Amino acid sequence: MKWWFSGSSLESKEPLEFSPWHSAAHTSLALNALYHHLRPERKYNVLDLGPALGANVDFFSQFPCKIYIEDFYRTLTSFDFFSPEDGFTYQVVFEYLLPYSRNTRFDIVMTWDIFNYLERDEFRYLIQHLSQFCHAGTLLFALMSTLKHIPEKPTTFKILDQERLLYQTNSSVLRRSPQYQQSDLNQLMPNFRTCNSFLLRNGFKEYLFVCE
Repeated sequence: MKWWFSGSSLESKEPLEFSPWHSAAHTSLALNALYHHLRPERKYNVLDLGPALGANVDFFSQFPCKIYIEDFYRTLTSFDFFSPEDGFTYQVVFEYLLPYSRNTRFDIVMTWDIFNYLERDEFRYLIQHLSQFCHAGTLLFALMSTLKHIPEKPTTFKILDQERLLYQTNSSVLRRSPQYQQSDLNQLMPNFRTCNSFLLRNGFKEYLFVCE
């Protein structure tokens, strides 16, 4: 499912309402760091791989921007994946699910906690695909779990302000966390370096990466 927003004007359906079920607010130091990189005179292309939330659109609409919202994990898990024998590799799948014109370049990519729900090969090919649409200086925001187990489905994050996120846990069922370490990230994200990282008390480590 694809959503496009330009500035504060909506070009598709209204964004989803945020459910308060099992929610808690947390400080986000990486979001604050991202905010301080933004300049009001610049125009930004923002790729948000989470669900469409009005508050998140409003946050980026403070700046001249075009926002692409993909709800990537839900789309990926509902996609009828064919076996490699049929020629459907991760590369082909991501090209189908995230198709952009060759000259598209994103300035900001919000991946939220999606990497925690990808196997290594999925992670690697997703970054490889996204890197085609990034430029030197593109910022990528991510949250990595430091816990052994995580909810079965990704958390939904609502931006409250430049330094606070509201977390919504969407499942009481747990699954094993990949617990990606910095050494893993260096291998899986060769075109990105860590700009900022913050270990939080809630079991997440926030990252702000920059494309080189």
